[in-house]
Amino acid sequence: MSLTGIPLLLTYKCNTEECDHCFVWGSPFLEGTMTLEGIGAIYEGAKELGTVEHVYFEGGEPFLYYPVMLRAMKEARALGFECGIVTNGYWITALDDTVEWLRPIAEIGVMGLSISSDLFHGEEEPERRKVKVVEEGARQLGLPANIITIEEPCVEEALGEKGEPIVGAQSVSGAGRWLNC
Repeated sequence: MSLTGIPLLLTYKCNTEECDHCFVWGSPFLEGTMTLEGIGAIYEGAKELGTVEHVYFEGGEPFLYYPVMLRAMKEARALGFECGIVTNGYWITALDDTVEWLRPIAEIGVMGLSISSDLFHGEEEPERRKVKVVEEGARQLGLPANIITIEEPCVEEALGEKGEPIVGAQSVSGAGRWLNC
């Protein structure tokens, strides 16, 4: 088995509260971000490896360092890597504004834009309208976007023996995020 993708944690800083489910323990109180030089070194190693096909920009919240993220994405694309982003979508407001945030990303080209939207990120139901805004903005720009969420635990079938999987959600990654089917 070979390494085909790199989850690049641009920063551990996050604009939201410290979520219990966060696999990187992102927080508003954490400092620092990856430098373009450091990212470039990772790209060099990935090219040498020869099996890496894509880079996903995650965090914390990668949009907190938007200019660095955009430049790193441009460099990744120039090297032949596909790119994706995972964000909590704090920047999603009105449709016109959201399209302006997304336009440079669409110009660079991404394989996926994943936006976390659920009650575990402190959102009230009326705030979930950002989902519709980003979906429409992404559609206008031809961006592949999806909403990821953490659903409340549920069991659709009786549980078997200890260690057997729970049926009812589809995993997006080993990071504790779930595709909202």
